[in-house]
Amino acid sequence: MDRISLLFESPPWLIGVGVLIGLAYAAILYYRTKVLWSQNVNYILAALRFLMVMQLTLLLFGPLIRQIKNTKEPPAIIFAIDNSKSISEIEDSARLETLHDEIISLKKGFDDKGYFTEIRTYDAQQTVAGQIAFDEKSSNLNALLKGVQNDYESRNLSNVLLFSDGLYNLGNNPAFYPYNFSVSTVGLGDTTQRPDLNLNAVLYNKIAYQGNKFPVVAELFSYNLAGKTAIVQLRKKGDIIDQKQVKISNQNQFDQIEFLVEASESGMNRYRLSVLPVDGEFITSNNTKEAYVDIIDGKQKILLLAPSPHPDIKAIKNALESNENYELVIHIEGINNYIDDQYDAVILHQVPDKRRKYLQILNKISREKIPAFFIYGNQSDINRFNDLNGAVRIQPISYQRDNAFPFYNPEFSKFLYQDENIEALNEFSPVKVPFANFDVLPQSEVMFFQKVGKINTQKPLLLIHRADDWNSAVFLGEGFWSWRLQEYSKFQTHRAFDEMISKIIQFLSTKADKRKFKVYPVKDEFLNSEIVVFETEVYNDIYEQTYGHKIDLKITDEQNNTKGYSYVTSEKNSKYRIRGLENGIYSYDASAVIEGENEISSGTFTVNDLQIETTKLTADHNLLRNIAALNQGKFYGKNQLDQLREDVLNQEMINEVYSSEKYLAIINMKWGFFILILFISAEWFLRKFHGSY
Repeated sequence: MDRISLLFESPPWLIGVGVLIGLAYAAILYYRTKVLWSQNVNYILAALRFLMVMQLTLLLFGPLIRQIKNTKEPPAIIFAIDNSKSISEIEDSARLETLHDEIISLKKGFDDKGYFTEIRTYDAQQTVAGQIAFDEKSSNLNALLKGVQNDYESRNLSNVLLFSDGLYNLGNNPAFYPYNFSVSTVGLGDTTQRPDLNLNAVLYNKIAYQGNKFPVVAELFSYNLAGKTAIVQLRKKGDIIDQKQVKISNQNQFDQIEFLVEASESGMNRYRLSVLPVDGEFITSNNTKEAYVDIIDGKQKILLLAPSPHPDIKAIKNALESNENYELVIHIEGINNYIDDQYDAVILHQVPDKRRKYLQILNKISREKIPAFFIYGNQSDINRFNDLNGAVRIQPISYQRDNAFPFYNPEFSKFLYQDENIEALNEFSPVKVPFANFDVLPQSEVMFFQKVGKINTQKPLLLIHRADDWNSAVFLGEGFWSWRLQEYSKFQTHRAFDEMISKIIQFLSTKADKRKFKVYPVKDEFLNSEIVVFETEVYNDIYEQTYGHKIDLKITDEQNNTKGYSYVTSEKNSKYRIRGLENGIYSYDASAVIEGENEISSGTFTVNDLQIETTKLTADHNLLRNIAALNQGKFYGKNQLDQLREDVLNQEMINEVYSSEKYLAIINMKWGFFILILFISAEWFLRKFHGSY
């Protein structure tokens, strides 16, 4: 019920003053004044003048209208439906239709009793009359309930009814997170373990090198099929390239079946692993998995030059050997011979050195613009180092050396370095750096600064340099071999150190892409539940990005079926989105006319099937019981919906009343102005009508 009251900013006794002023003004004007009209008309005119003057006076005292509005909100009951595929794999379509009808009937019954109800599913649809499609490819029960909590914060939420099989494969365990509302659960699916062969996962490296052999490992779970024999096949382009038999001797058995595959055909290759159905198997939708392997022509070759052995070299070697993309060749004069080859990058450990070794190799590096990683040390020739590295100049103060710890530059932007790796830097010991001033040269960026003692200086320790024709990196100290050991001692991993070395080499060896026309997918692998997104870049002669170009895009699948698309780029949106691609390997060709020239951009990407919903199909009703117990609810079987209805309706229904208060200044209201005009106009009209002015 709404309430309205009148308030004044000034003391209440001033209302009487306003009335007296209005009476005085009317009396002076109309009392005992010789008039041309009757006494009754005179009274009316005096009253109009009184009301006009009183209104004007009272408006000066700041009157306010206080409005209190009360809103009644009924309690809400939310139906949170786990509409994932694991349920439709177990429940037949007739049972799902019956379940839908029962939910709608239950909802209508609550509506009739005055409750507010809503149906929520994973895809945020609000289904009332339409059929709920149990086809979601993943289950995140915690996100479903958190979404209800966020949307109904500070509202009259009475109950959440969670219909689920208790299986989740994304997000946190919902049984460990109490919510601020009551959650009752309804168990769907089947808790009985049916006879099943479940190809749970496939383990493989996403990159292999042509001419090598690589492993593909299938993880197979067998349930209630003791005495049977399972046949696991590996196919490529529909042809069986290998198969193996697995004897099932236990009711619950786990096997790993390894295939050794030859990397013969370069490019993206799709391999299909499948276990053939056996008699008595209840579900076969989880019998297949796919592996996508990018087979490349060869590894990037990295040359490391050093004047003498050093522990740093061993640390670099171990870091690069952990990355299959690199082949490291080490040359130390007097220990191994130099192999003259094409190298993608070179690591110069204390080279150029004071004994002037490797002059011919350094000339070749300079002439061919081979990207280089310079590591400064006690054997380095400082003058030649300054001339060659391109990133920094050292101005020595003395022959002494500082002990410097690394600390990360938060403004560094050449490549990403994970937060966990940055934290590991705090555990590293100092390295030996020259006691000097440093000039950072143009087009260079500091990744690590020097920390001397407890002081964070602005002196560089690790720099990255990118020019149009040559990339380089510089580490201004020696002794970082201990970092790798200390990281493993503290964290049981070499990630921070290895990623530092690998990303520097990756940055150096990456060729600058100077094409004026680029069309590429935002990632190499999409799930079939995702939208495939293409990014488009078009540049003019001075490499300014331009827009408004018509792009023709063709996408071809493995069966050489081609689909064509066309779009125009804009400054606000340079992306193009494609829905509904089936899983497989796709090639694409994009073309556009840029400044009168026909430009082409092409590549490949994959669409993979997300099959985590069929990995486990035995319902987990214990999880649902735990969720209900943690959140003041109850667990119900799918045949106990009548009991659920009765329990909810037996609860005391409490409507919450929300009050909102609003103050309105009368002087700002239009109706006050029109009333004032009415008084003035009426008085003026009567005076004119009776012959006065």
